[in-house]
Amino acid sequence: MRVIRDTETIREQLLGCGKTAVALGAFDGLHIGHRAVVRAAQASGHTPVVFTFRDNPAEHLGGDCRYLTTVEERLHIFESWGVEAVIMPDFADVADWPAERFLNVLRFGLSAAAVSCGSDFRFGKFAAGDTEWLARSCAQRGAVLHVVDTVCYKGERISATRIRGAIERGEMADVTAMLGRPFGFAFEVVHGNHIGRTIGTPTINQHFPEHFILPRFGVYASRVHIGGETYCGVTNVGVKPTVGSDRALSETWIPDFKGDLYGKSLRLELLEFIRDEKKFANLKALRAEIRRNEKQARTIFAAFQA
Repeated sequence: MRVIRDTETIREQLLGCGKTAVALGAFDGLHIGHRAVVRAAQASGHTPVVFTFRDNPAEHLGGDCRYLTTVEERLHIFESWGVEAVIMPDFADVADWPAERFLNVLRFGLSAAAVSCGSDFRFGKFAAGDTEWLARSCAQRGAVLHVVDTVCYKGERISATRIRGAIERGEMADVTAMLGRPFGFAFEVVHGNHIGRTIGTPTINQHFPEHFILPRFGVYASRVHIGGETYCGVTNVGVKPTVGSDRALSETWIPDFKGDLYGKSLRLELLEFIRDEKKFANLKALRAEIRRNEKQARTIFAAFQA
């Protein structure tokens, strides 16, 4: 999959791709509504391309910019969906574009024969362009616009904001349904205080980067991807009140894995919330609770693997 960050050389970098079908959007989190927009582009039969931004426009416009995915994960998901090229400039580089300039990029840079977007899509400086304007402009130039109907879950519109709220409440079944996959992340494994080793539950620690969504603090059944295999995990998200931590992190015990994972970037998925974080009287009580949580996590993990 081609990744293009320079809007000035799109035409040159897409040589040989022929006519394209361009899916438009911020694609924050890549939920099943976004998948529908990409599928609409693919259905045209032209080369499927995504035009999005490296960063969240809300970061520049004063809105909610807690990320649900990293740039690397977004690109991985796009590729898994069959996208052949992603145009991903920084939002600041295009924020002042008039709507007409954006349209010219679609026409001349991308040779777009088809365009798809959500019903609430807006573009150009001051969000001057909407789907009606885009539909007229595409028709005048022989292109087809597919406006994808709002995708709902439990009777309400799916949005990144709604998914963030569900993550913060620990409602992981709803999050999985709206994303079309379990919520997860791939961060580097770093050293912790190694207390887990002393009670027979050695853990891996992963820090959340700035602006990344923080799930509800507590213990989760998790799935850990290591070397092409998946393992059951017991993950605590929070500040580890029994032993203490100076920042929120993800700490995971992987009962069936032994090995050194420090310095590696591992993907971890939160499958189901088990309990809130709490402080135990001593390490023996903490160990007993972790063992109880392991039994719950194994049952949940097995259901996801089935």
